[in-house]
Amino acid sequence: MVRDALARLIQRIDNAAARDGDTPQQRLSKTLLIFISVAALCIAPWGAWRFAVDGRSAAAAVAGGYALLSFAALADLLVRKADGVCRWFQATALLVVPAALQYYAGGFSGSGALVLWSFLSPVCVLVFAGPRAAELWYGAFCIAVFGAGALDLAAGADADGVLWYVENVSLVTCIAFIAMRYLTIEREKARQALEAEHQLLRREQARSEALLLNILPAPIAERLKASERSIADGFAEATILFSDIVGFTQLAAHTPPAELVAMLNRLFSAFDQVAERYGVEKIKTIGDAYMACAGLPQPRADHAEAVAEVAFGMLQAVDAYNREYGTGLSIRIGINSGPVVAGVIGLKKFIYDLWGDTVNVASRMESHGTPGRIHISAATMRLLEPHYLCEAREPMDVKGIGRVQTGFLIGRKPPG
Repeated sequence: MVRDALARLIQRIDNAAARDGDTPQQRLSKTLLIFISVAALCIAPWGAWRFAVDGRSAAAAVAGGYALLSFAALADLLVRKADGVCRWFQATALLVVPAALQYYAGGFSGSGALVLWSFLSPVCVLVFAGPRAAELWYGAFCIAVFGAGALDLAAGADADGVLWYVENVSLVTCIAFIAMRYLTIEREKARQALEAEHQLLRREQARSEALLLNILPAPIAERLKASERSIADGFAEATILFSDIVGFTQLAAHTPPAELVAMLNRLFSAFDQVAERYGVEKIKTIGDAYMACAGLPQPRADHAEAVAEVAFGMLQAVDAYNREYGTGLSIRIGINSGPVVAGVIGLKKFIYDLWGDTVNVASRMESHGTPGRIHISAATMRLLEPHYLCEAREPMDVKGIGRVQTGFLIGRKPPG
């Protein structure tokens, strides 16, 4: 219970002067200043009382004045939540006040080497501002120590005794300061190295995240990261698009591999841009086939219209490619709408895939279609006819399905 109470007390002190945007270093600085100021409010009045009892009124006044100013600096810190005033005051006071108290209390022997407390000044600056600033304050501390010795000698104190005091205080604090300075520098190096590793890790995580989102839809990626082992969802309404390049087998036989891959990359990259523009989910590519879907993993009412616009965009992308490279490529596009099962299965090299009769019919619409045209099923035609021009075809026999009514998607109906 004592440990818990102490932890809660430290937490309250840590939050007493903190702002929302403070860095960990700023929070540490403010917490340390609160501890120093509270310690001063506890110790300085007691010291003032002791000096007053001993008849050393000047020393008592210095200690009492330090307590009052510490209270004012602490109040400023807690009210404004800015540590500039309190930090400057405590660094200066910790250097000057012990040296002044030693002088008024009778020098090294009479005060018990009170100037040793001034060493807290460079130590605190080491925490507040780092090694370079602390070196200047440690130099000021050394001046205070040697100055105190000189005042003792001027007052007629025993030279050997003063020398021992000065040597011991100087050597002990010098060793301590060098050790703390070294530890501070090494800690900062370690912190910077750790921060560099964290930045590298964050970049790698961002790269992995981007790669995962290039493979899977964002909601599915989030579910997989949440440790779902397999994902299978049913969607009552979705529209599927298949396309492939006409005569690709013959084209591949007479085209160098690098040139063939470059061609597919340019075309499919253009298809990706069109799909992204209309919020349609690319599912996969197999060879020269391209598959996309709207209505999953996020359902949408306009899934058929979105896929129709993608189909038009794909035909335009092929025309643009032909104009740019002087080729005569053509694609077939097939579309169907209906219920779909979608998900991710397996442990390795998984993809987000679709299953069901709707997918099979969409594939048949592509294979039974006409180059350069968008072949749609009767289900898709019913969804698009209010806003698009459709051309019905004669019922046809489709392998694995039977005799079905299909049509071609011509374009969007004119307004009015």
